[in-house]
Amino acid sequence: MHRNRISRPALAVAGVLVAGSAAACGGGGTEASSKGEDGPVRVMMFAAQSYRLPVMMAEQEGFFEKRGIEIDITEQPANLQGMQGLDATKSDVGQVTVGTLGQGWQAGSKGAFFCGGIDVLQTTLMAPKGSELPSAEEGATWQQVLKSLKGKKVGIQTPVGSGLQKIFAAALEEAGVEDVTYVNLGGGSSAAIAALGKGSVDVAQVNPTGTQHILNAKSGKPLLYMPDGPKAYKDYYGSGWVAPTRFLEERPEKAKAFCAAVEEALAFIKAPENRKSSVAMLEKDTGVDKPVAELVLDQAYGDYSTKLDKGRLDATFDSYVELGILKGSPKPTFDTLVKPQG
Repeated sequence: MHRNRISRPALAVAGVLVAGSAAACGGGGTEASSKGEDGPVRVMMFAAQSYRLPVMMAEQEGFFEKRGIEIDITEQPANLQGMQGLDATKSDVGQVTVGTLGQGWQAGSKGAFFCGGIDVLQTTLMAPKGSELPSAEEGATWQQVLKSLKGKKVGIQTPVGSGLQKIFAAALEEAGVEDVTYVNLGGGSSAAIAALGKGSVDVAQVNPTGTQHILNAKSGKPLLYMPDGPKAYKDYYGSGWVAPTRFLEERPEKAKAFCAAVEEALAFIKAPENRKSSVAMLEKDTGVDKPVAELVLDQAYGDYSTKLDKGRLDATFDSYVELGILKGSPKPTFDTLVKPQG
């Protein structure tokens, strides 16, 4: 995996709306519109999210064009489960979490991961400025950080009972903590930032670019980057590029070329000599100020990779069944839900 250990405490969920869509189950057979092998590839993404950068840079730098791909970007509906969103927008490609893919498949959606996205769920716990809660930056272990949440109000990004909430509860259980009060703040950053500012929660889950807004303004205290701690975050896969089955069967060369272009874009983004253009694109596409964009670039992309690891994904599917996020039947596995095209 591509890791940037220096940035760990500052990181959070990249494009939490992608992850947040794991809160609901999909339905109906997801299918892309029929455009023919030479038609544009429609890419569904949430607006103003940091996970868009590889696609936007691939388009700007001609990585799609040189592979014979024309892309058509459409906004992902916020009120639909990710697999449902693909169907509703007649899209060929989108990025969803393991939970979202599995729930949609078990509800009848026909799709699969074909290209890697983010290796982990990039969640950071943030406390209000001046909080006395222990933090990893101050030398606390992840167990000490999570144990300190006993009896506290925790701002979460999806409702109680959702996949992401169950994952967080499993992480707390690893540290021996059950007694917390959950406050659903929603998937956007603004509510979490406001709640931390008012002190209405003791800790909140935050995501890029909200994490970087807080760090740049010095208005909060990062406690723990969750993939550095409990196995519920450290050992399990985050989100990947998904496509309807028909797209993968009818346009496999386009799927393979899309993944290759994204891989080239990730290398471009991580190269120091391309920093200026990458920061400029983040500013333009997400609407953040330059200092925030620079923090996002430094902190958010170390966990991005187009690779799809079978062992990690199967372990994630198995764990999600144990947690009740996915059903045991039909059984979600790498072989049924992952069709690598890279």
